[in-house]
Amino acid sequence: MFGILADLLITLSHVSRAWRVLPLLLYILGISTLIAAWKGMCVVLHGLHHRHLRPWELFQDADDESVETKVNASMDSFDTYNSYETEPWIAKYEHRNIIRKIFDRQTWVEEPALRQIQDTIFLQAILGGIVGGAILTAIFVAVPKGNLI
Repeated sequence: MFGILADLLITLSHVSRAWRVLPLLLYILGISTLIAAWKGMCVVLHGLHHRHLRPWELFQDADDESVETKVNASMDSFDTYNSYETEPWIAKYEHRNIIRKIFDRQTWVEEPALRQIQDTIFLQAILGGIVGGAILTAIFVAVPKGNLI
């Protein structure tokens, strides 16, 4: 939004077209962040090598059942209906405040395969940001100046 606003102001002003390239950095940052978020990854947490705990990890200690009981129950999949919808963490997580969900607890990314997946998403987001930013910059550079400001 700041990139578009800056480009609009520069386009409406009397300065030369070369100045319209400056918001390109804002476009790259914004579009990259949006693409990464669309794929479910936070670029800030990625830079810190962290990830949010999943809802079932947050309420793991609060569950009364032992791990052995859950494993044995999961083996009985032929007669029962397998669904996570009856798990106790679902109701607890739905009642949490949205701010609490955003700033949830974090943990270090230990799995190398997960880190590689996140690196791939990050690279794709950066490349998408560069392409999207180049397209928006080309559009604004092509528009004649407004001489209004």
